Amino acid sequence: MYDLIIAGAGPAGSTAARTASKMGLKTLILEKEIFPRYKPCGGALSDRAISLLDFSLPEELCERTITGARVHFKDIVTERHKGYRLLTLVTRSSFDNFLLQKAQDSGTALLNQKVLDFVERKDHVEVLTNQGCHKSRFLVIASGFQSRLKERIQGPNAIDQYGICLVTEIGENDEEIDRRLPGLLDIYFGVAEEGYGWIFPHRGYYSVGIGGGAERFLHPRAAMEGFLNKNGFFGKYKLHGHLIPFGGKNRRIASPRILLAGDSAGFVDAFTGEGIYYAVRSGQIAASTAAEKLTDERLNLSRTYESRCKKDFGAELKYAHLLSRMMYSRPDLLYRALASQDEVLDRYIEIAAARRTYKSFIRWMIPKMPSSILRAI
Repeated sequence: MYDLIIAGAGPAGSTAARTASKMGLKTLILEKEIFPRYKPCGGALSDRAISLLDFSLPEELCERTITGARVHFKDIVTERHKGYRLLTLVTRSSFDNFLLQKAQDSGTALLNQKVLDFVERKDHVEVLTNQGCHKSRFLVIASGFQSRLKERIQGPNAIDQYGICLVTEIGENDEEIDRRLPGLLDIYFGVAEEGYGWIFPHRGYYSVGIGGGAERFLHPRAAMEGFLNKNGFFGKYKLHGHLIPFGGKNRRIASPRILLAGDSAGFVDAFTGEGIYYAVRSGQIAASTAAEKLTDERLNLSRTYESRCKKDFGAELKYAHLLSRMMYSRPDLLYRALASQDEVLDRYIEIAAARRTYKSFIRWMIPKMPSSILRAI
């Protein structure tokens, strides 16, 4: 009998496991993949996410330091440098593997098994895998948005509650990468419905991707191929697709003995698609809440977890979703403002560095917006 079983070894799962093990819980991660495994992602890690970790990242993991952004909308290009670190770029396969190793170093057990189902009993959870059954007092589901396990708790997501992303990696020498994107993210608005395209500079390659709302982004492959060609990438590249949830929606994220964390819970920035910070933080909250429940039977696990997540980061997710809706209602006006007005872009990219919140940004923006946009949202 384990105290805590975690389905999935991504940032949410590994962080939950490390937190639980350090608190003395007998902890097991069940992960279907052998790590390191490929993960389609731009790999942008905010300082806010790094600040949550109780250890330093090795230098070899930190491929690029980002201090600014170049933003495009149609014929407009604006570039802003902040003079301090906004983001660190990592390769997700290496980063996720490092987090898993830190969880194991703390005493977490790991089994490479695929979780197929679970049965929630009065005093424990039975977790069924392709190799047998394991029992635990509590279960954290951190197996991603596309895992069917989460649907047992929150049901299926409607098509307007998630986006579609395509991403590929394109090799290039570091000198050319430095010349093209010296400490910059390259962001392209207006290339996908309810989304954007990106070129991120890594060590020895670019991460190139495009994403938009699933309901309206109807031809993602054609859009991605056009985006690649427009930016000078004409080779035959392997495209990796995945779905990401829009955070800020009301979703059920817990039951009496089961907690959803990270993408499985829908904790993703609806405007940028960033989810690592919320994965790490929700993993920590899930583990600490389960540990507290072990010593206090009166604690309502699901209600406490939901309340703590809402208090900690719920407002930011809701305001990110509000900004996304504002962009969707009049993209021509708001994308143009981001891509052409230095002050708007300057304030927005401070959000990535945790020097400004979505709430303060939107409150500053609202008096400058046409009333038609406000009525639309």
